[in-house]
Amino acid sequence: MKDSHKNPWKTLTSEVVHRNRWYSVRKDTVIMPSGEQGEYNVIDHDDAVFIVALDDDMQIYLIGLYRYPTDMYSLEVPAGGSDGEDPLTAAKRELQEETGLLAKDWKLLSKLQSANGFLNEFAHIFLATGLQVTDDHKQAAEGITELQKIPLKTTLSMIQSGEITDCQSIAAICLAALHLGIASSA
Repeated sequence: MKDSHKNPWKTLTSEVVHRNRWYSVRKDTVIMPSGEQGEYNVIDHDDAVFIVALDDDMQIYLIGLYRYPTDMYSLEVPAGGSDGEDPLTAAKRELQEETGLLAKDWKLLSKLQSANGFLNEFAHIFLATGLQVTDDHKQAAEGITELQKIPLKTTLSMIQSGEITDCQSIAAICLAALHLGIASSA
């Protein structure tokens, strides 16, 4: 779908003020839609991938890890940065690294704006099926302390109860449920 809306923002200057191996932060001087000059800070980040790994029994794999920024434990779908790779290639790598799973079939469900108020990253949501379990993973290196297999329908209840709080995992699970006809779009 082509965006027919005209961009009301005008960038006057752009300067990278912080850079590390994962992202950079730039400070832009802009003319805002109001016509006033202002500052806008943007995090530049490679796209990310989120994988709903679904087995033949309609169960999905969730990883558990402690998230430092929010100071809490989180159940999430396998995910990670694309590191500049093609999203499907990155999704296959992340699934194996985080779960030890390989998938025969892959379907791109959506491409979402992660946090479009300050971040230019897109999240590519994949459904992975035809799973094969291997012992080849990097869970400890990733900080993953748990791997759970949960019925997809149960994860929807876990979202409603607040047991799953990661918004990109919630989006991925809900998109998979809609794609599979488990949840209604109306």
